[in-house]
Amino acid sequence: MARQQKAEKTDVAIVDKPVKSLFDRVAGYLDANDWNCHADQEKGIFDMRVGTKHVSTRVIIDTDDMENWQRVLVFGVFPVFVPENRRPAVLDAINRINYSMVYGNVEMDGRDGELRIRTVVEADRDLAEPLMERALHGNLNAANRYFAPLMAVAFGNAAPDTVLEMAAGQDEKTLQ
Repeated sequence: MARQQKAEKTDVAIVDKPVKSLFDRVAGYLDANDWNCHADQEKGIFDMRVGTKHVSTRVIIDTDDMENWQRVLVFGVFPVFVPENRRPAVLDAINRINYSMVYGNVEMDGRDGELRIRTVVEADRDLAEPLMERALHGNLNAANRYFAPLMAVAFGNAAPDTVLEMAAGQDEKTLQ
């Protein structure tokens, strides 16, 4: 039987390579995918206009990078304000939408009627690029899907209980 040689121990220096901040990684993702935005590193936010099939929204990406926790919060802000007399109907429609949504939510500021979509991803460690992408694209998809139905309720006197049906069938017909 052949005798195996004992492995020798060697001292190996472990060098911590610098890890990019979450802000820098989001900036790299946006740059690599040709997203044109304004970045404010001090505040940890990115601000841009994004056009989809049904709406052009202001997108705000807020990064939060703590020692053991990271978050990317995306807001898609609609370019209109709901008139005060239609806010109760729109709130009813938003409630119906949120109850059916798996990821993200729709919000309305009761003071001025501003509408926005909010999506968020969090991680205990380095938040991976596919999660950043999920937060951004999930937000844009929801904004695209629910903008026209919400506008029909806010400005066209559509009933709130039709908002989900309108969202489901918007590719087949015009909502206006």
